[in-house]
Amino acid sequence: TSMSLDQRSYEEKRDFVRVTVDCEVGLQPASGGHRFRANGKNLSAGGVLFHTDEQLQPGDRLEMHIEAHQALFSVLDATIEVVRVQAVEDGRTWAVGGCITRMHGS
Repeated sequence: TSMSLDQRSYEEKRDFVRVTVDCEVGLQPASGGHRFRANGKNLSAGGVLFHTDEQLQPGDRLEMHIEAHQALFSVLDATIEVVRVQAVEDGRTWAVGGCITRMHGS
């Protein structure tokens, strides 16, 4: 069975290529509320990792807007759900992993 497990994780990695980014991410709670900014760290077809000083909780739903000047994409609008929140060493920032639940056409 280890063969098929390796095979599966390889397939998943191939489907969701992670791209390291350094871009500003605009976020707003899906239920409304104040907009805030975050620093995008990496991005894949399935999710995003960013650093922010906003305290978020797993399960939070956010509207995300990225204007990137990288060849991969120009503008990305999506709804994400927070799946992981971890304190960063500086004690003031959170590393947040979100899964993209819906992409919005531009």
